[in-house]
Amino acid sequence: MKEDIALEEKPLKHRTTSYQKLVTKLKTNPSESSNPKDWSKPDTYERIINHSIKGGLRSFILAYGVRATVSFCLYLIRIVRGKAQWSLILKASFQNVDPLRFGAMFGSFSFLWKSINNSMRLYRGKDDRLNGLVSGAVAGLSILFEKKERRIDIAQQLLVRALQAIYNAGKARDIFYFRNGDALLFGLTCGQVLYAYTMRPETLPPDFYSFMIKAARCPQGSLQLNAKTVRGLPITSKEAMEVVKKLRPTQHSIDFVSHMSTNTDPVACEIIHPWIDSCHTTALDRFVTVFKSFLPVYGTLHFVPMLLLRAKHFQRDPVTMLSKTSIATLKSGAFMATFVTLYQYYICLHRQLLKTGWFGNWNSKYIYYAAGFLCSYPAIFLEDKKRRSELALYVLPKAIQSFYQIAYSHQWIIKVKHFEVLMTSFAMGIIMSFYQEEANVLSSFVRKIMYQFFEKN
Repeated sequence: MKEDIALEEKPLKHRTTSYQKLVTKLKTNPSESSNPKDWSKPDTYERIINHSIKGGLRSFILAYGVRATVSFCLYLIRIVRGKAQWSLILKASFQNVDPLRFGAMFGSFSFLWKSINNSMRLYRGKDDRLNGLVSGAVAGLSILFEKKERRIDIAQQLLVRALQAIYNAGKARDIFYFRNGDALLFGLTCGQVLYAYTMRPETLPPDFYSFMIKAARCPQGSLQLNAKTVRGLPITSKEAMEVVKKLRPTQHSIDFVSHMSTNTDPVACEIIHPWIDSCHTTALDRFVTVFKSFLPVYGTLHFVPMLLLRAKHFQRDPVTMLSKTSIATLKSGAFMATFVTLYQYYICLHRQLLKTGWFGNWNSKYIYYAAGFLCSYPAIFLEDKKRRSELALYVLPKAIQSFYQIAYSHQWIIKVKHFEVLMTSFAMGIIMSFYQEEANVLSSFVRKIMYQFFEKN
């Protein structure tokens, strides 16, 4: 009897719903226990205006100086190569309108962000995410100072960084986590990019497409012929011969093309790599060639930052630093070589399977998306973990741009005027809300840029 009374008097444990758990996690700020806010907080509107003007001028001068100096160095290289004149170097760099646009964008962003953020703090009596969200979104309008084509590139990069911050914030709260999510993102984006490389090159930035042509070592003419056959358009022996003759073809390749009838069959390996008959030898040759050509590039990307940004570490332990950087360079070269080789090998494998007759002449355009994913996903694991996300975020804007243009050409979506401005405002609202309250979810690169140009407040 007493036990029954005790059970009745014992309060029932409150059950927390999944929704309440999610709300609790969202309210939790993983950085609240870290360093408190130590930046200046002007306490009158007059001081806020003065603080904002000074910050805007500082950001303008820094951004203008950086952009003008970069232009100066690039023009200097052109002079050394004999492609420019000394008399025009100042006009092409410090007197150019591009550094002024760049500086005005940074300066106006700094002024708007500081003035709105501090005014909201003073008016609301709170220093929270909402202030950063609103001030960052409004300040994002400063991108209008840049040229149309540059606005698109900047907006894409900012959106990617904003999405990265959201993912990191969710991961810190255990809301979501994808094992090898960086590799998966890289694979999916490369699938889109390599589909565009094969089927819709006009949807890729011209300089990026040119880089892909040089890196992949696949003849552009062969790609164009392949795109025609995928769309059901016939190619002639004459068309194929014009492509093959420029590539030091073997006798077997010449004989194959000369006896080829007009058809819509998938472009054969004799046209894709006419200088080597064997697909296996082509794969080996492609790996060695790409590895050797990219090793100096990756060597520069790894060793120069080590010498400039980690000079003290290098002085303390040069052997360890040199060995780590050398290994990282070799891994990066192996990644790119594996990436290119696997894509080439998958296409050759498809052609060999067609020769068996099991699949007829099946040459779907989606094969090239699948090949892009299957070559990039395993290859990225050769890179260091910290570089995988950076590579994925580098490719993501290209994939988004390509998909957007393809979708628009099919009338799946409508074109929104000044969409890049809206994208920038959206992205900067998110970035600035995290920058003020939870800066650790931003990448170290973004944090450094933000602090150098805009300081903490």
